[in-house]
Amino acid sequence: MRVRSTHRRIASLLGIAACAACVAPALAADPRVLTLDEALELAFRQNPSLAAARHQVEAAEAREDTAFAGYLPGLNLDAAYARQTGNYVPRPGLGGFDASALGTSTESYNVFNFSLSLRQPIWDFGRTLGANDAAEAGSRAARQGLRGARLGLWTLVVNRYWAVLASQQMLQVADRTLAQAQRYAARARALFEAGLRPKIDVLRTESDALGAEAARVSAEDALKLSESALLTALGSSERFDFQVVEPPEPADGAAAPGLEAALAEALAARPEVAELRARLEAQEGVLRAARGGYYPRLDAQASFSYAGIDLTELVWNWSLGIGLSVPLFAFLSSAHQVEEALAQRAILEANQETLALSVRMEVEQALASVADAGARLRPVGAAVDTAREALKLAEGRYEAGTGNQVELLDAQAALANAEANQIRARYDLALAWTALRRALGRLPERFHDGGAGGSP
Repeated sequence: MRVRSTHRRIASLLGIAACAACVAPALAADPRVLTLDEALELAFRQNPSLAAARHQVEAAEAREDTAFAGYLPGLNLDAAYARQTGNYVPRPGLGGFDASALGTSTESYNVFNFSLSLRQPIWDFGRTLGANDAAEAGSRAARQGLRGARLGLWTLVVNRYWAVLASQQMLQVADRTLAQAQRYAARARALFEAGLRPKIDVLRTESDALGAEAARVSAEDALKLSESALLTALGSSERFDFQVVEPPEPADGAAAPGLEAALAEALAARPEVAELRARLEAQEGVLRAARGGYYPRLDAQASFSYAGIDLTELVWNWSLGIGLSVPLFAFLSSAHQVEEALAQRAILEANQETLALSVRMEVEQALASVADAGARLRPVGAAVDTAREALKLAEGRYEAGTGNQVELLDAQAALANAEANQIRARYDLALAWTALRRALGRLPERFHDGGAGGSP
């Protein structure tokens, strides 16, 4: 009778726990469900780093327009007024000296001068052409920088989204482990009170339940941190409750390419490679402009003026001509500018080699990570199945009285560890594939320039 009463008490406790588990989610407000596509759309629309990259493109295009203005004529309108005396000043060597004009007077006169001057560059030996080439290449580099910012943002959001998903799943494991530990503790106490189990079983299960509760708190804190990191990547200053769902596309995607094919794809598609190539082209333009400083400038000139001492009696004049400006004393500054441009070009060439090595390393590491993470999925999945079966056997042995509490708790811990390892393996695989796509420069088409988030 006492054993039967104990079983009824255990069943009652388990029923209360099950009801509480069912009622609690119903009382809580459902958080917003955020899909990966929605997260990416938000990030590409409001992330400030992407906005900064777009403004960099706008600034580069403005510099390009400024450089093109060097081809256009310069037109100046000048107006001047002066009040001055009209005393005659003889000049040595000038004929027709009039002695009667000598003398000074304090009488002053109005002097008006209006002029319109035009200067059209004809040829400057590469100064303007080099500056324009540099500005055009600078615009291309800025656009590639925007592509790089888009690829980097896509990578960041995808990684942080998977981090939230993994943290959610870890919290679910912690919740299951805690509920299971509390159930074991309640069962051990009931059996102890029924005289069927020693008190050591109660102490062990309650200690295990407290440890599971602490692990659950840590998992909840980790989830909050990962959610905050994702919201920051989205560019959202407002914090809101949400939960993520597993993307419809599998984490492993398509088959990974071979090393040489992957390296060729990366060097052709990576925006950093194209950006550095454009910056090298811009530096060539800077070098041509600097070398043009050794040579003269040829300009066409024209002017038209109205001048006189009375606004109603102004006298007009015009002139047309060609001017040649020779920088006789600018040789030294031009030489230093050329030296600087050559050094900057050498730096960019060295950076190109460094980037190629870095891209190769990233591709090799990403391919290795994908292979390693993919290979771990099967054994960790099998370990979860084995741990579940072992826990069932341990529970059965404990119920039958042939097993002990240590065996049961060890089986429970083994299952929790196996489930956590499976979550980490799937998370590592998702990160590995994201890193591989980043290394190959594979940005989804809809997030290219002009896609989500607008165009520069």
